Amino acid sequence: MVRVGLFISLITFASANATGIGDQKNAFAFHADNAFLTERVNLDDQPFSTSVDTVQMLVDELGYEEPVLHVPLVRSFAYMQHGENICVLNKIKAPEREKNHLYSLPLNFFQTQRFYQLASLPPIDKYLLNKEGQLLSVSQVMEAYPDAFIVLPEEFSFGEKIDEDLKLVSREQIHRVANDVYYSRFMDMFAKGKSDFALIFPASIYLSYGEQMPVAVRSYSIAGNPSHVSGHVICPDTPQGAKHIARINTAIKRIYLKAEFIDAHIRYLPAQDRQNLQAFIKQTVQQLLLGE
Repeated sequence: MVRVGLFISLITFASANATGIGDQKNAFAFHADNAFLTERVNLDDQPFSTSVDTVQMLVDELGYEEPVLHVPLVRSFAYMQHGENICVLNKIKAPEREKNHLYSLPLNFFQTQRFYQLASLPPIDKYLLNKEGQLLSVSQVMEAYPDAFIVLPEEFSFGEKIDEDLKLVSREQIHRVANDVYYSRFMDMFAKGKSDFALIFPASIYLSYGEQMPVAVRSYSIAGNPSHVSGHVICPDTPQGAKHIARINTAIKRIYLKAEFIDAHIRYLPAQDRQNLQAFIKQTVQQLLLGE
């Protein structure tokens, strides 16, 4: 009980002191469930990752000088439901979340997650792939390999198509890992034979290991999945939340016009992937700015 009270007090303090983005009535606190982000934003000026660097650009543009609080996503949503002025950083759009929350313009862009498999295992049977070698369904693969396990984050949206498919996977075949350590632990679980499959963003693989993977893996793109996804800021679907989103969107539009925005994405990709993502971002941003 004391810990909960202390935590709520901390959030209230952060909300009341988020100056530079409006008066105290309109202030809010930023939450994130990524420890790497919360440890570095406003504390370390060195580039670290697309997620961190784009958030740093946003808080700088807003003049937001308070810490970004490290909070499990489920708890952040609970605080929102109780009327707290909270916005969560770097989340993919999902229909269930859109029912009760407002989304900002895209703050960052990534190549879509791929389905990774230990290379020591036989390749996935061809009947589970389409003619282009793409995975038809994650749940179908798991059903075909009933003794296999997949490692997934505790609370994460991979996008509507994948989220719906994952609901069909047996819970007994899923190893859940906390969001904030997911990308650092999945490879360890691979190495120890605790998991056979994982859903991972290529940029996260490259950021963690570069060209030197500690464990050999193969990967498959997923049929029908978009080539890229975007991360957004989520705020409560309330009049105050709408004001926060409007303020955040204004800042994001200014960020789009800066050369550093593209750099924050392509510097964390292997050379062969940079041109494709750069072209995608420029085209998407142009459409967003013209459509506003």
